[in-house]
Amino acid sequence: MKRGGTPKFKYKRVKIIWQDIVSNSEWMTLDKAKQQVYSFCEDTGYLLYKDQKKLIIFASHSFDDDGTLTVGNTTVYPRSVVKKIEVLNDK
Repeated sequence: MKRGGTPKFKYKRVKIIWQDIVSNSEWMTLDKAKQQVYSFCEDTGYLLYKDQKKLIIFASHSFDDDGTLTVGNTTVYPRSVVKKIEVLNDK
């Protein structure tokens, strides 16, 4: 723990740009169907884990009475859909 009782927090806040599928249940012409595109999405959170296959962030965290870090609102991304990882400066 840091001096003063606050545990050390070592996780970087990041912005993730990632590609998502888009589906549509309406009836349409073949030409209109071929014009559809996927979407780019953006999430922010704290980088928990990253390797060649996956990336995990969390948005919420808390320290238990004993200083143990617990996390919530986790998201796991296949690395194949992650297009950019930007470290955010909170200062």
